[in-house]
Amino acid sequence: MKGVKHYTEDGEYTGKTHKMDGEVHTGAKHSKNSRVVSHSPDGPFKMKGYSYPGESPMKCWKTHERVPGTVEGAKKSCRHKNPAKRPK
Repeated sequence: MKGVKHYTEDGEYTGKTHKMDGEVHTGAKHSKNSRVVSHSPDGPFKMKGYSYPGESPMKCWKTHERVPGTVEGAKKSCRHKNPAKRPK
């Protein structure tokens, strides 16, 4: 939104912004250095309850199941319940 202040975790952000996945990010174009900005100085900047790095509060989707021997939230710890829909 034009004329509305934007904030990062470090404070007020006055640079260019872009939208991605329904959120406003720093920079005119998305890059690995883009960060989420908020209209509130208090955020939200991260998902509430998320422990960084590597742990996710997310459970497997209803159509997926836990891969045996994996930890909840780890990458590739969920797979589709239907074997035909799993990546080869």
